[in-house]
Amino acid sequence: MNETFDILIIGGGINGAGIVRDASGRNLKACLVEKNTVGSATSSWSTKLIHGGLRYLENYEFRLVRDSLKEREVIKRIASDITTPLPFIIPYQKSLRPKWLIKLGLFLYDNLGGKMTIPKSSTINIKKEIPNILKDQYNTGFQYYDLQIDDKKLVELNIQDAEKRGATIIENRKVIKAKRNQNVWDIILDDNTVLKTKILINAAGPWINDILNNVIKLESKKSIRLVKGSHIITKSLYKQKRAFTLQNEDNRIIFVIPYKDEYSLIGTTETEVCSPENPKIDDSEIDYLINSVNKYFFKQISKDSVLSSYSGIRPLIEDFKEASKVTRDYIFDLNEDGSQAPLLNIYGGKLTTYRKLAENVLFTLNRYISVDNNKSSWTADHKL
Repeated sequence: MNETFDILIIGGGINGAGIVRDASGRNLKACLVEKNTVGSATSSWSTKLIHGGLRYLENYEFRLVRDSLKEREVIKRIASDITTPLPFIIPYQKSLRPKWLIKLGLFLYDNLGGKMTIPKSSTINIKKEIPNILKDQYNTGFQYYDLQIDDKKLVELNIQDAEKRGATIIENRKVIKAKRNQNVWDIILDDNTVLKTKILINAAGPWINDILNNVIKLESKKSIRLVKGSHIITKSLYKQKRAFTLQNEDNRIIFVIPYKDEYSLIGTTETEVCSPENPKIDDSEIDYLINSVNKYFFKQISKDSVLSSYSGIRPLIEDFKEASKVTRDYIFDLNEDGSQAPLLNIYGGKLTTYRKLAENVLFTLNRYISVDNNKSSWTADHKL
């Protein structure tokens, strides 16, 4: 390849996929390099939801929730083939969050994002509407809606659209060296291919600082915390197409979600780890999820009920809070060094806001490359 790309992205997760799609739609020469197959790590190990983040309201992250709710509406429109609106029930438990707090949270959730096509929240009688699922002490429930999605397919659809628009996608190749020159980067792959790019974007997710330190040879200005989220899959605990949001004594919540017609998906945990490599669920996480379910449901489960499990690593921006309170927002670290080619490192982010993140990347880089701003939000209007 002798051509010089406008941008080259390291990392084929949802953020990298969104960026390469947006860039190619603005007639930029864009390339993405992924060491495995696209969407094979964190982006396919999520809870498979596009959601505003109801519990982020407790951390006063109103802007993140508002942006996420708006993006939930966009993704429902552009990815309708792989999304399903799903009702979630919060069983009320007097000893945990008070009714007024839950109702206030749901009122904000219904209204922060503006006009929505997704139904608004309501209070339900659990015994009448969903009998014989939850234990007798749970009488009142609060119902709200979010979107269920095929997360890996979302990555793949973005990549496919990028390729149709002229992007170069390279899978199963590692970037082993990045040499910074005056106006261009030389990117060396593990098969000795050399690619040239005006701008380098590090969207390697949990591996972001590993790429920065060991490949690009720069020290990171930002710390990340690697938090493992694990899920278990069991046979369906009930027949209705509804999900449950279960409150726990530690203020965390667990989702129980209908999955592939005959299963229940249960998660997620939040366990800090040192490495992003080969995450697997451990016994304490399995126990935590089982105990959470058994506290609420008539149908009790055990370790023998677990048919499958998976774990994903979330790269959260370090702000020295407990894991459940660390922001799911994203931060751009734009490294500019005089006349040398720029580098953009992307920290954090969540599945729901990937498209907006990609759009903001292109706006941030506007002064380095000729971005077609007449297409300011083109990805919001073109179906995947």
